[in-house]
Amino acid sequence: MAAVMREKAAVVIVTATVASLIIALALASQTSSGACSTNCVPPGPSFAGGSPILGTCASGGTFATRGCLAGDFVYNITVETSSITFGEVLFHIETLNDTIYVASGSYSGFSILNAAGSVAAHYQALGGVMNMTSGWTYVAGTDSATSLTTLYTVLLDVGMTNAHGQGLSLVAVVSGPIPETGVLPLP
Repeated sequence: MAAVMREKAAVVIVTATVASLIIALALASQTSSGACSTNCVPPGPSFAGGSPILGTCASGGTFATRGCLAGDFVYNITVETSSITFGEVLFHIETLNDTIYVASGSYSGFSILNAAGSVAAHYQALGGVMNMTSGWTYVAGTDSATSLTTLYTVLLDVGMTNAHGQGLSLVAVVSGPIPETGVLPLP
C-alpha cells in the first residue's frame, strides 16, 4: 500500500468564553504511513495552553524558587488540557526567522508551577538560549511520570528585555508513541 501523507494545522484557536481565548497547540503528527485499520487512533491534540500573559517576575524571585528571576519578563500559560507527562514535553522559543530566541540577562528558562504557584519543575537556559536540550529538574513530589494536568502553569522567563510584539513563538515538542510538535504565538 502506498504511504499516506497528511498535514495537520499547528495552531487551533477555540473561544472558551468572551473573556478568554484558548489557543490549543494542535500537536499533531505531520505524517502518517500505511493504511489505517479500524483500530487506528488518529493523532490529535495532546496539550493545549491558554493565552500567554506577559508580566514580570515578582520581587525576590529566583529561578529555583519562583521559576524566574526578579524583574525579568515572563509569560504565564495555563495548561487547559493535557494527556502528557512532564517527561514527555520539551520547549523552545523561536523568532520570526525560525531561529532560537536568546534572552538577555543572567537567568532565563522554562518552569512548571503548581496550583499554589510553587515550582514543580524547571529548566534553566544556558547563556539565554531558550531551547530545552534535556529534561526538567524536578522538585520533590514530581518526576518525569507526573501528569501535566490543568493544575499546572507553564512559565517562560524570557530575560530582561520585554519580548512583547517581537513575533516569538513557544514550540512544544512532545515525545511518546506519536511524536508531536505544536506552536503557540507569544504576544
